Amino acid sequence: MGMKGFLSIIAGFVFKPAFDAAEKGAKQGNPFEQFNLGLMYYKGRGTAQDYTKAVNWWRRAAEQDFAEALNNLGMVYGNGDGVAQDYVQAHKWFDLAALRHPPGSKRRNSVRDRDFLAKKMTTAQITEAQRLAGEWTAAFGKREK
Repeated sequence: MGMKGFLSIIAGFVFKPAFDAAEKGAKQGNPFEQFNLGLMYYKGRGTAQDYTKAVNWWRRAAEQDFAEALNNLGMVYGNGDGVAQDYVQAHKWFDLAALRHPPGSKRRNSVRDRDFLAKKMTTAQITEAQRLAGEWTAAFGKREK
């Protein structure tokens, strides 16, 4: 067995229990565990890498107003990981995350990423992203800072 195989066994030993715990909590509706499970699928920790499943779990956490999940949805739409690349959707998710993160580095990062995308978008696209963010907030948003 080579070093890569050995590291794979060690990683499975370390990450599989964490994956199982996150999966249990996620299925019970815990948004923190839904976010963590999405992260494990995104990175392939304790399970096979699966961007589509990551997006699914992050969306569930986002529906409970979990800011980190909102931000990660912006990332996957901006990159096209597990979804079609869509700057309007990415802008929407980053905007929602920025509104929900408390003041600090996470909020600044969401704003930075949203504004970076805005430079690649038309005014009409930005307006559409803002409209979609408003619709999302009306349907799922619990708080704005």
